[in-house]
Amino acid sequence: MSDGPGSWEDALDRLGEAVFGGERGRQRSAPLLSALDRIVGGISLGDQPYATLQGHRVDWALCEMLAPRGSPGETWAWRAAMGMLPEVEATPIVDALASSVIDLFEVWRSRGELVLRGRLSGIVTHLAPAEEELEIEGELGLWEARVVLLSDGARICRGPLAYPEEILPWLERATEQRWGGEMTVDLLDLRAMALRWRRSGGGDPAAFFRGYGG
Repeated sequence: MSDGPGSWEDALDRLGEAVFGGERGRQRSAPLLSALDRIVGGISLGDQPYATLQGHRVDWALCEMLAPRGSPGETWAWRAAMGMLPEVEATPIVDALASSVIDLFEVWRSRGELVLRGRLSGIVTHLAPAEEELEIEGELGLWEARVVLLSDGARICRGPLAYPEEILPWLERATEQRWGGEMTVDLLDLRAMALRWRRSGGGDPAAFFRGYGG
């Protein structure tokens, strides 16, 4: 696939439509999306950026949640990549999407490149040159993003969701405890907090991110 703005997002949308489209697809997606909404909260048209939030919601059901009777790691995207779904051709693009990584990334610019540090996965990478249109405000950003990792850097599969940079000290403490064996925060928790924060119009993060500043 040729690189360019939206190319990986388009591929992810096509995969989601192939797997979750039609009546059969709705039967696959409905229980996963319902379970996700119970954790995070449902998305309404008033939530912005609506299309990006909805896309991330479907991506999670496709690439992160286990398919029915699936073994560990057996998502609908994984089944598609393994050629188990007749409606999807198993291609290297599908395989790359099934192996994509979702994380909350600390983002900064170094030597002309945007560097990404996954606060939950520990991955450190840089954006590929094809992603040069993406930028951060100020010296540091905090993005929820899904990335495909390739030899020349990461491609972002869908527009990133910005989080308040003020939570970084708290997030660092929380993830340090996680690596010490004590799970104190996960991405769905953070997504639920961020949804409430966005609905406030971007108010004081301390009011929306549980344990912030503690």
